[in-house]
Order: sequence, then C-alpha cells, then structure tokens
Amino acid sequence: MKDESSGPSPIWDFLGLEVEITAPGKAEGRMLVTERHFSAAPRMHGGLVFVVFDTVMGTAVHSLVDSDIATIDLHQRFLRMVGAGPLRVTAEVFHPGRKVMQIRGEAYESRGKLAATATGSFIILGAPSHRDLPRD
Repeated sequence: MKDESSGPSPIWDFLGLEVEITAPGKAEGRMLVTERHFSAAPRMHGGLVFVVFDTVMGTAVHSLVDSDIATIDLHQRFLRMVGAGPLRVTAEVFHPGRKVMQIRGEAYESRGKLAATATGSFIILGAPSHRDLPRD
C-alpha cells in the first residue's frame, strides 16, 4: 500500500479505507461507515462491502506475489447488517497455489460482531513471482 494521504485508487478515498498487511498472506482493512456508504436503507450498501472484501483480499494475495492479479471468483454472505461506525475486514490466503490463490475473509461491524464472510479466488497474471509462501 502506498504511504500517502490518499489511497491507491479513488474508491479507497470514497470509502475512507485503510488496508495493511498483517503477516504473509494476511491483510486487514478498516474504515468508518457513514451515511454516504448507505443504500436506500440505513445500512452500508452490500456492493460496497463487496468492494472492501475484494480490496483487502487482493492485498493479502499481493503480500505473497510480485505479479499482477485479478479476482476470478468472490462470494459474500451476510449475517447481519453493517450500520454506521467502524468496519473491520480481515483476509487470509488459505491455499497459495502457483497460478490461483484461494482466500477467505470476515467483516466485523461496529459492535465487533461478525457481519459477513467471503471466499474468493485470485489468479496470478503473467509470470508468477512468489515470495516465500507460508506452508501448512
């Protein structure tokens, strides 16, 4: 992640998203959900939750490879609504394949309760340049 006052893309700025690598294959994102992130109902728009998952999960994958990547599959499941307040999203690569990495994530709403989960697959584009991968 770039160390600047604005994020790597305009969507990060809109969200107010801060993402950090917490360990090889792991990342965490934090943001403050406000009314600007709401759908027609007083809760965070599900598509924005998806964007946060995709971003944090991609960061976890990037912690293991120096190549371009792309999301090829991402599923999210909601357990409860995400209202105004802090949102924390974690991601962990659980299968670091040579061409496709499998990853899972969890989103915690302002009271610290699990609000959503996600699983995804990210493809490594071009010649893979893996860092030292964690092994089970």
